Amino acid sequence: MISDTGRVVCYFSNWAIYRPGIGQYTIDDIPGSKCTHVIYSFVGVSNVTWEILVLDPEVDIDQHGFKNFTDLRYKYPGLKLELAVGGWGDGGRKYSQMVSLSERRRTFIDSVVEYMFKYKFDGFDVDWEYPGASDRGGSFNDRNLYFYFIEELRRAFDAANPDWEITIAVPLAKFRLQEGYYVEGLCRIVDAVHVMAYDLRGNWAGFADVHSPLYKRPHDQWAYSSLNVNDGLELWENQGCPPRKLIVGVPFYGRTFTLSASNNDYSLGTYINKEAKGGAPGNYTKAKGFLSYYEICTMMKDEEGWTDKWDDVGKCPYTYKGTQWVGYENERSLQIKMDFIKQKGYGGAMIWAVDMDDFHGLCGAKNALIEILHTNMRNYVVPDRQVMTTPTPEWARPPSTTPKDGITSYPSTAITRTSTTTRTTSYYEPTSMKPSKPSKPTKKPSTTTQYTTSSTTTTTTTSAPYIPENEVPVGDIEHEDCVIGDYIQHNDCDKYYRCVYGKKMEFNCREGTVWNHMLKTCDWPQNTDVENCVYQQKI
Repeated sequence: MISDTGRVVCYFSNWAIYRPGIGQYTIDDIPGSKCTHVIYSFVGVSNVTWEILVLDPEVDIDQHGFKNFTDLRYKYPGLKLELAVGGWGDGGRKYSQMVSLSERRRTFIDSVVEYMFKYKFDGFDVDWEYPGASDRGGSFNDRNLYFYFIEELRRAFDAANPDWEITIAVPLAKFRLQEGYYVEGLCRIVDAVHVMAYDLRGNWAGFADVHSPLYKRPHDQWAYSSLNVNDGLELWENQGCPPRKLIVGVPFYGRTFTLSASNNDYSLGTYINKEAKGGAPGNYTKAKGFLSYYEICTMMKDEEGWTDKWDDVGKCPYTYKGTQWVGYENERSLQIKMDFIKQKGYGGAMIWAVDMDDFHGLCGAKNALIEILHTNMRNYVVPDRQVMTTPTPEWARPPSTTPKDGITSYPSTAITRTSTTTRTTSYYEPTSMKPSKPSKPTKKPSTTTQYTTSSTTTTTTTSAPYIPENEVPVGDIEHEDCVIGDYIQHNDCDKYYRCVYGKKMEFNCREGTVWNHMLKTCDWPQNTDVENCVYQQKI
């Protein structure tokens, strides 16, 4: 259940440590006293082992990123610390494949429980973008299978530690909900729903606009007529999600556009040079079409010629100069959104991302944006507002996955359900060795619900190939067309690039494997086309 007071959920993007100069943001910069929840973003899913895939093992494990993050509880007592899986950059195909089989779901849930114990997280956030989305590698069955996955994850958490929270990050576009979300069932199971009420416009739309408008504007037409914060949240309510569980997302960044050189019309909806792929990159985030709040406010403060305007209906600011056009959020617009949250009885506010606030106080007060959220939510008591909803038709309700005989079993080499009441946290460190595969239990497990690290499950070594995926970054190369989350092929078969805020980061596959660009993972050479890259087979 949502807490009595409003939530302030702060996502922390761990790649912010790679930003140059004053843009670098570390765990120590997180203003834990201003947040009720902080979410470490992201880990992924291995499409080979179907376990958690640590995307940056050097930072997250070798440099103790996970541990240092959860140690914030000692600095900020009462702060909830979660781990997030997914994000835009990790795609959707692997998630669709993972939920498609119960064995894969169980394997992944096993690994989640392991990481929860090992690193002492308080919750797990699922940010699959998006179930059922054919443009993201999804399938028609994702809607039901995603619900099964969340239902089974809840059972596992209730068995291991009922205090662990499950939250989900979700879109508000109607077609996305229809494709992949059994809203009524999901909202009944999870603790909170983080609605991504931003990125509603961008360069892809073909016109310049603010990307988190609160209400419909006169120029909003066709698919965009209901693509705003108010209508999107009402859609979640109407499909059966209690308002108290809806956490309204706000962006601490702007979407930027490049206008045509001959265009002197700077109004909302003006046409753009779409081929430019967005506005000019910032000095620190270094991505086209995207600027952090601290880049926007310093740009307007230090450079002459910027004209600041206000969307009277959408309740967001925008600014322009020459061919550059930026829609963003500021203290004024966020205060209006906080008033909106309280008026509607929603459960609180969510930030993407805390590392893009003015955390050095370059334009005024330090962390000015999050201060608005904290001030409004700390004394806000979330009401239990009841709404009339449209019941989900019986044919559209996925059948429950209630386990046989009332027993939920998640066997693992690291976690075993036993009758003991002792729970320890001395889990093994993930390594690059090939994992053992648990054998099938010879008898039904105990019906008690405690986990312990003293494994009694016997294991056998499998001859099936394990494809390593924990690559290590070895360089940093500029790439003018880099997009956040992209994977780019390398000339050497055993290397690849990932984009991190406009720069290519070079990664090595582990010895004996090569990059499989189709699957976006390191793979055995025999499974991969190595004709278009240099492959040096080691003898």
